[in-house]
Amino acid sequence: MHVNLLLEEEQRSSSPVSLGLAIRLAVITVSVLLIVGAFSFYAEYRALQNQVTSTTDDWKRTEPKYKAAVQLRNELADRNVTLNEITGWRDSRIAWGKQLETLQQAVPAVIQLTELRVSQMVLSLSNNVSARVYEMRISGKTAAPRSEVNVVQFLEAFKQPPFSGVIESAVLPPGAFRQDPTAKTDRIFEIICKYVPRALE
Repeated sequence: MHVNLLLEEEQRSSSPVSLGLAIRLAVITVSVLLIVGAFSFYAEYRALQNQVTSTTDDWKRTEPKYKAAVQLRNELADRNVTLNEITGWRDSRIAWGKQLETLQQAVPAVIQLTELRVSQMVLSLSNNVSARVYEMRISGKTAAPRSEVNVVQFLEAFKQPPFSGVIESAVLPPGAFRQDPTAKTDRIFEIICKYVPRALE
């Protein structure tokens, strides 16, 4: 028979480390880990704060240059738009000197031109591209005996090269071929020539 004469609080553990010591070691370990973690967090926070300050300083030095570069880029874009518009207007013009010289050669000897007017308008084509459209109005008169043949012959000239490449249509409007009120033996006429639209690109 075995009798245990020791009180419960007097009993010792067979483990070399007591429970109280283990608890104290655990508390110290956790405390050290918390301190190390807090210090690490603070160090990272300070590094990040220094990085933000450095970046802000860099931006303050760079911002004026950036704004100047943006302004230059915008000015360049505006100037390119203006240059493209000028180029479009230049490329869409017609060499009127050459046109009038060719017209002079195409006029039959029996026809006398009395007026020549050129107008232009800017239209928007189906693909939203602007284009210049020219219109030339030619007034003249011719002798009565073959007046109709003379005018038709002159009209046909606009449907042949070199006019056919630039003129879209040439017509004698209704009522534009009639007797000359100042000379009963002559006929007066008006021809309207519409040019092919010339894109402003």
